Amino acid sequence: MSINIRTNIGPTMGSLSEQGTFRNSMYRQGEEKKEKKSVTAPLTVVKDDLPEHFMKNEIIRMQSAGLHSEISHVEEDMSIVQTVARALSHVEDSMIQMQELLVIVSNETKFNSAVRQADQTELDKLIKQINKVADETSYGHHALLDGSHGVRGVATGKYLEFVRMNPDSKTSPLCGYEVLVTEAATRSELQGLRPFTQAMVDKEEPLIFEEGGIANRFVTQRGESVFNTIRRLSNWISDREIPLEIIQNTNQILHFRHLQYGSSHSFGASSFTPGLISVESQKLSFAKPGFDVQGFINGIPCLGHGQFLSTPDDAEGIGQLTVRYTGNEVPAEKIAGTVSVSQNGFQFQIGNPVPHVEQLSLGSIHASDLGLETENVSGFQSLQEIDLQSAQRVKDSLCVLAKSLAEISTVKARVELVCGKTLKTNMLHLQQEHNRLIISHPNLENSRKALAFAELTKNKIAENSGRSSMAQAHQNPKVVLALLK
Repeated sequence: MSINIRTNIGPTMGSLSEQGTFRNSMYRQGEEKKEKKSVTAPLTVVKDDLPEHFMKNEIIRMQSAGLHSEISHVEEDMSIVQTVARALSHVEDSMIQMQELLVIVSNETKFNSAVRQADQTELDKLIKQINKVADETSYGHHALLDGSHGVRGVATGKYLEFVRMNPDSKTSPLCGYEVLVTEAATRSELQGLRPFTQAMVDKEEPLIFEEGGIANRFVTQRGESVFNTIRRLSNWISDREIPLEIIQNTNQILHFRHLQYGSSHSFGASSFTPGLISVESQKLSFAKPGFDVQGFINGIPCLGHGQFLSTPDDAEGIGQLTVRYTGNEVPAEKIAGTVSVSQNGFQFQIGNPVPHVEQLSLGSIHASDLGLETENVSGFQSLQEIDLQSAQRVKDSLCVLAKSLAEISTVKARVELVCGKTLKTNMLHLQQEHNRLIISHPNLENSRKALAFAELTKNKIAENSGRSSMAQAHQNPKVVLALLK
């Protein structure tokens, strides 16, 4: 029996190839399903991480927006402070010009009415410039240097006046602070022991007055009446700008009193006739010293200087609170009245190094509010009133101007400290924090993107590997056939 190998081999090998290919395909499909399950698992993990990633991004975005808002507020605060600093510089320049003008006038040896009038016009012009800066310096619709953003005080009492207070002071209670006066301020006085007679006038009585280290000599005129002599003496004192006044009395006793209150002002006088002014002939007798006002503010013992009563600098909450009591006698039950204080300074929120509030109180720089409490013979109450009418008034104007310039310099130094140190330091800190967030945000984004890209690449490689295995499985039947042949 012959066997047809060709006839038998064909169907047999054909079924073998088809069955093997089918089994291999089914096996590879099962393996691909397992690989697909293992590949898709990391993708699920990445998807689970996305909400956390978005949450971190949202937190960073909110922090960045908050820092940006804080930076904008600090920039606005710096604009306000820089505006004030520039205005104060202009005021300081005007005051320096005033000082130069007053020094030139004080050194003049000859009086020229035309030149003096021109100098007075220039002085008035400089004062107006200061007032213009005080009235027009603003930020938006808010005036900055008119006193509305500083410490304000109101005194209630017949002879009581509010003068000033520490810029860092707090607002007082609604009832204010009670002011007690235990001793009223007085002035230095000197009174003769015997009447001024016509005989003394006819003998050409010499009188010598000494005040502030300067001595002046007055001589009576023969034949002049006692009344006219006293009146001429009063005019003579005024012309020489001696800070004294004559107190008239019916006994014709010479009585002199200093124009300024307090213990720091005194004078001496002498006469040829013993007892007319001085106890001994031609020997100075010194006046009885004056007294400074004494009292309490809110129960705190105060320092008296003339008519001005001030709390100590270290008094908590009311340091340097100063009032003026102009009464000549101690008030009933020692109660002079009350003083209320309102603090309306700028409040700057500072977050570096420790969150706190920085306060900047800006008082009025109007000429009528500068140079207050300056003792002077001419009676200038403020910088607004200074003039060049006489040598003494020029001297007193220099004193008032010196105090006004010191006040402006103090405020300017405080403003520059707040702007240059506090606000700029805070601004630098906020910018560094903002920049750190801006840098960290892209890094977070890039790291997440890199992780997702790595996972996708891994999955792609696994998928391509499965396809390669499937292709190889389809090629295996051909290898078997080649071996059988």
